[in-house]
Amino acid sequence: MMDSSKGRVVIREDPLFNNFASTFDPSKKESHLEVVFVMITNVTAEVAMTKMEGKINLLIKVVEERDHEIVALEDQMKACETIESSQASIVKVNDKGKFVLEENQMQQFIYVASLMGKQL
Repeated sequence: MMDSSKGRVVIREDPLFNNFASTFDPSKKESHLEVVFVMITNVTAEVAMTKMEGKINLLIKVVEERDHEIVALEDQMKACETIESSQASIVKVNDKGKFVLEENQMQQFIYVASLMGKQL
């Protein structure tokens, strides 16, 4: 058996042929060829693994970027909550008896909701 130094080509002698050749009558003048099988390792599997590894690394990078975006949005939401809690909450009652947020607080609420919507 002979192995290539790179491990991609493996050459093996066929034991079935060797058994046949030993019983073959050498007195016959027919020349016979030594049969050697050459097996080439499937290089496409290596290529596929390399591509898959590249895709996995890309996915890891995307997930890490998303994590940073989520942290930034959480920080913005906490900042908005801090501003809201520092202001006095004034709730007005409209003429129908329903509670209504002040205009400034409503804008902050819409801003936070839009940030959450962008993330989804």
